[in-house]
Amino acid sequence: MNMIERTPEQQAANLITATGHLLTGSPGQQANLDDNLGIIVGPPIHPLNLLHWTNWVRNSRQDILHISFREDWAGVPNVALVFVDDDDCAVVAEHCWLWLPQSGGRCWLIPHGEGWGAYRLDADLKLRHHPRAPVRGEKARQDGYMRAYRRFADILEEQSASGFELPLPDQLRTAA
Repeated sequence: MNMIERTPEQQAANLITATGHLLTGSPGQQANLDDNLGIIVGPPIHPLNLLHWTNWVRNSRQDILHISFREDWAGVPNVALVFVDDDDCAVVAEHCWLWLPQSGGRCWLIPHGEGWGAYRLDADLKLRHHPRAPVRGEKARQDGYMRAYRRFADILEEQSASGFELPLPDQLRTAA
């Protein structure tokens, strides 16, 4: 990903917007998504620090998706999810995979490990748990991961090629 010419704040805005696009299946829905899912971009974070976010998530009813890259922006990002489950318990999924079906559309979040199921935004842009991941078989799983990360890179490349500076989300603007 070519992010060398942008400020750290602009890199974060682009990543947040690209993630929103990938999760909703279409561009321009970031403002609607922000009410239900806070997307945070930053350096890798220790799982204990992710646990500190659980009280905020429980009180605000806004789930958090944390995306981190290595310092050189290379490789596949780590995706962590902090959310409130159906039993009103705050949960941290430390490592999630992005998975995209062949038909495209909305990307799924599949936590690493057995028994987690999968998560996807519904029509109201609220994160919903599905007891089973939408994929069967290792090849289909890997293919969906590759589609998702390629699509993510394509969205970022489209943003970069457009030359348009994305507005910073309110929370990021306040912190900058």
